[in-house]
Amino acid sequence: MNNNTLTVKIERAISELRRGGKLVVSDNDTGISVLLLASELIEINTIKQLSNLALSRPNIILSKNRCNAIGIKKINGPCSILVNKNWTINDVLSLCMPLTGHKLPKIEGALPENNKGIVSSCILLLRQSRLLPAGLMTIISKVSIDKINKWAFNNNLVHVNISDIKSYEQIKAKNLNMAVKAKVPISYTENCEIIIFRPKDGGNEHFCLVFGKNRTLTKNDALLRIHSQCITGDVLDSLKCDCGQQLKESIKMMAEADEGVLIYLAQEGRDIGLLNKLRAYSLQENGMDTVEANEDLGFNDDERLYYPAKEILNQLNIRNVELITNNPKKVEHLKNLGINVIKRIPIKINPNKHNKKYLETKSKKSGHIL
Repeated sequence: MNNNTLTVKIERAISELRRGGKLVVSDNDTGISVLLLASELIEINTIKQLSNLALSRPNIILSKNRCNAIGIKKINGPCSILVNKNWTINDVLSLCMPLTGHKLPKIEGALPENNKGIVSSCILLLRQSRLLPAGLMTIISKVSIDKINKWAFNNNLVHVNISDIKSYEQIKAKNLNMAVKAKVPISYTENCEIIIFRPKDGGNEHFCLVFGKNRTLTKNDALLRIHSQCITGDVLDSLKCDCGQQLKESIKMMAEADEGVLIYLAQEGRDIGLLNKLRAYSLQENGMDTVEANEDLGFNDDERLYYPAKEILNQLNIRNVELITNNPKKVEHLKNLGINVIKRIPIKINPNKHNKKYLETKSKKSGHIL
């Protein structure tokens, strides 16, 4: 399978999950195949349909963080919980996501799962779909691995392998194409050019701004900001975070230096998506901090990957950078990808009464240097 075919297949699987559909996930090494569906999108007949089709009872699969949030703490990875036939939809949903006013059902037992197995890959695919990392998974009985592709086709189901899921994000980044560039004068400077990068599979587009009168892209120590999309902060000037201020300050620095590259990645909410970010906001209104809210939803504090940024820098022929960031972990991520960060340039943002706790959490729990 070529890379473009692989990413298109995973994009189809993502689309299916996001609309509440089910799909087949296989592990060729173990010969196991399962039906997978996003727990947050279940309906009244979902569990019965999965059972009848797969000939086995569904399990709820949860990320490690969601397991911890509901009191299952003695595990080092994801877990699965056999669905009790007497549970209601709200019983299932309450295990998968914070559900106001509904008591958690009694759990008879939670089975720890392999961090590299099919459960882990299913949760990864849910995260890649910007859905909660909680699913309904049903082992497909009486269908051997060599016949599972035909079985999926006959049942009009998308079929993917866990190897495809694991390699998807890295391969997807390599499929980025420089689609168009145009001069865009902005309030800080007239010397600005925007370049759009589109993936071959039709997924999310990323873009970068290149600053400077000559817009030279091969400087040995390019000034760089990698900024993750934040609609609330960047567009609405939300006071709950400092994202919009960091974006504007970075642009100002590059405009004044008359050089630099700002890469704007489609990674809303530290890559959990806008809907889940607002779910986290709702939890914060009840007293949680950013990290606690993300983890209560089942996510890690920060789910971002920087493969697209690496590919964009490669296409711009940039190898050495001075990175504008307060996040040392971002420096390490880039270094691990082979990008030479020769200097970290901090951004000073004054807190307000709405984001003071947010910034304190960034510093104390996420390691940002403020």
